[in-house]
Amino acid sequence: MVGVASTLGYGRCMTNPIADIRVPELGRQVDLLDYQDIDRSALDVCTLTLTLRQQYRRALLARDETAAALVRHRGWTPADVAEVICGHRAHAERAATIVDWPGLVDTDGTEQDLYERQQMVADLHDLLERAYDQATRLLPAARLERHLPESATDRVAHCAHWLRFIEGYQATNDASRILYAAVLARHHDWPETMVADLAGITVDEVRAATAAAEQSPPSDADSILLERMAQLAWALDYNVGRLTALRDEAVRDCRDGGVPSQVIAAHVGLPDQVRVAAPV
Repeated sequence: MVGVASTLGYGRCMTNPIADIRVPELGRQVDLLDYQDIDRSALDVCTLTLTLRQQYRRALLARDETAAALVRHRGWTPADVAEVICGHRAHAERAATIVDWPGLVDTDGTEQDLYERQQMVADLHDLLERAYDQATRLLPAARLERHLPESATDRVAHCAHWLRFIEGYQATNDASRILYAAVLARHHDWPETMVADLAGITVDEVRAATAAAEQSPPSDADSILLERMAQLAWALDYNVGRLTALRDEAVRDCRDGGVPSQVIAAHVGLPDQVRVAAPV
């Protein structure tokens, strides 16, 4: 799909709000994950999924605004929109939910704009699926021990640094999957138990995000990407466990080597983790 997208002339119009999104370049970055060092790819895939998600969301919003403009100003029906964005006119109700969302800016757009932006959405969705699959494969395969410093205190600091990185990424993924599950429940009437199971979260978490979901575009989530986010959450949990075990082992080595607890705590870094440096 990336090859097709590159021929459509993304960015041909100066007023195109997503003219800066370079689908072929993003596709190249996803392809590269298969060929470079696995540890480098495990790091790159984290930032790449965040970038792709952001660009995908922008493309969705631009597409939705164009679709709404065609309905408001050019006589299109929700069934017409559904034929373009869903591939079938029978999905008119879903299209109506998308174009009627009050958060869309009233803009202008042509039929060609809608087709081009839908193609970009489809391409980015495909890349996101691939990137999430890669993240689920690469993160557990990363050789964490390979990069550990020799010094016990340096190992503590190294593990603490990467724990902060992974936990930050984990928090972003968790917030997103909770929100997107709530979007499916709030805007598309999916059962809360179903989206909770799909996302690997609780029904209470879905309900807590209802207010935020009301402020999010109805097209902001789909079951395929939500399932991928749940799989990514497992991979991140696994790596947090690996890094925590390596950090705790380094802390024990520091204690055995007579390193003062205050020094260990300083290398651990975060206040809520200082307790691991305290003597038993």
